[in-house]
Amino acid sequence: MHELTIPSIPVGSESLAGPPVKKRVQDFDLNDACIEEVESRTDKIVFKLFGKEPKDFPVDLREQILNWLSHCPTDMESYIRPGCVILTVYLRLPNWMWDELDDDPAPWIEKLISMSNDGFWRTGWVYARVQGCLTLSCNGSLILASPWQPLIGDRLKRLCVTPIAVACSSTVKFCIQGFNIVQPTTKLLCVFGEKYLIHEETQMLLEDTTMQQGPQCLTFSCSFPSTSGRGFIEVEDYDQSSLSVPFVVTDKDVCSEIRMLEHELNLSSFNETSERIGDLMASRSRALHFLQEIGWLLQRSHMHATSEQRQYCTEDFSVARFRWLLSFAIDQEWCAVVKKLLNTMFQGDINLDVSSPVEFALGQNLLLTAVKKRSKPLVHFLLRYTITNYAPDSGAINPVQFLFTPDMTGPSNITPLHIAATISDGTSVLDALTDDPQQLGIKAWKNARDNTGLTPEDYAQKRGHMSYIQMVQDKIDQRLPKAHVSVSIPSRPSAIDTVRKHASQQKSTDQTTFDVEKSPRSINQPLSCVQCVHQVHQLAYRPRTNRFFSTRPAMLSLVAIAAVCVCVGLIMKSPPQVGSMKPFLWEKIRWGPN
Repeated sequence: MHELTIPSIPVGSESLAGPPVKKRVQDFDLNDACIEEVESRTDKIVFKLFGKEPKDFPVDLREQILNWLSHCPTDMESYIRPGCVILTVYLRLPNWMWDELDDDPAPWIEKLISMSNDGFWRTGWVYARVQGCLTLSCNGSLILASPWQPLIGDRLKRLCVTPIAVACSSTVKFCIQGFNIVQPTTKLLCVFGEKYLIHEETQMLLEDTTMQQGPQCLTFSCSFPSTSGRGFIEVEDYDQSSLSVPFVVTDKDVCSEIRMLEHELNLSSFNETSERIGDLMASRSRALHFLQEIGWLLQRSHMHATSEQRQYCTEDFSVARFRWLLSFAIDQEWCAVVKKLLNTMFQGDINLDVSSPVEFALGQNLLLTAVKKRSKPLVHFLLRYTITNYAPDSGAINPVQFLFTPDMTGPSNITPLHIAATISDGTSVLDALTDDPQQLGIKAWKNARDNTGLTPEDYAQKRGHMSYIQMVQDKIDQRLPKAHVSVSIPSRPSAIDTVRKHASQQKSTDQTTFDVEKSPRSINQPLSCVQCVHQVHQLAYRPRTNRFFSTRPAMLSLVAIAAVCVCVGLIMKSPPQVGSMKPFLWEKIRWGPN
């Protein structure tokens, strides 16, 4: 069957019909602050249109759906299958609206029919599947609205897919596990990029036909383009009820980290009576929410980069949703995902609540959070994350700068070094902080002071972390050049050597280093061998009688003072008295006032 597609229906409106609810996301919020956003989730509404063709779709279909749902969708995309035309609309709606649609879909379907001005929803048979309910209307009249539970899957609607993240421009083999997913009427669908990549009967994809009990396994291979985004894998029954799991298509290193969530999503080995099933389902829900949210972000980023589709996305990704994604990635200690999110923010795809992306990034205290989590890989990545300053007015690109540094101050002028000096088991984190590309860590160890005037070294001393102090001191000793003297021989015997003291940092041992600077000499003028020998002999056999005192002024001063003292002592003494008749003996000499 030939498959047709229509453009997806992305939406940028962030307006909500209900009042905002202040929700505290305790597990992932970076600063333990409140994120003001209505709890939302992504799901779908399926319409089966009898007697319609793709060409019959109205031009303003996007606006009709937005008006029908009171402009509550923050994101939307759609797919269409020919035959009896099936329109699948994926929506991100507040939970309270999904609950209303699920509790009583009849008023909503009647509202959609009444708002139709072109007769698209008023003519023919329209079958709609909303959550766990189905409706049927004919020529504008609602005939049926009834709950309808799907026959596939289990009560928890578990469907496990691996991998959940694939690299761009790759061919991937998917594995899908679930209960009761292989039936004569079930089909497997893989949608991505406004197309159905796979549309096959599940019986054709069953890996082991002898498996009768437990989860069933389906496998298939699929190739993806070079664009990034989000897709869905669905197992659908004849009544359009389905089980679905999202997956993302992005960079390879990002995929490697996101795939770490697969163990949280794969719950096929746990039964409903497991003691941990509640926690496991909550963890699975968060993981699915992350996949959906980063999928929407990748979709928007791709649309912004595509000029012909930019018109569909009128507003940027909200800062509350972006902050949640960033905090989730930080909590998972994902370096590649954090880098992807920061790069997306600096591309201008996020509707920030501050004047610049730099201000937002620094305001989240990402480095402090990474230090508190004792995550050396995350600290190492953040210290090496760079941005290029671009001035739109002048068109000039400033040099690359490091966004996060170990001496950056937070509340009370506390730096990440102060935090690392106080925590236990922080050797690896402190090692990363004092190994930054700019060598700011070892400089700030003894110089960065908080509001009380204490340095990170003082913090470590107060906590008794002497190993921290020794480790940083060893780095300081190793990275400063050792004392050395270099002598250059000029090309002419009459040339005078220039000597100067290097203005390098003094080492902690208070050693003073001296150096002899090379005399300026033309590069093209070679040094004569005879002159070299002559200069070497002069240096080797130069008399050293006065060198001892001339190079040691302190010793010379002591000798002079001693000589003066001896002379004064002799002058103050009276002349010796010698006997006139006895032989002269030195031992008989008397002195003093006698």
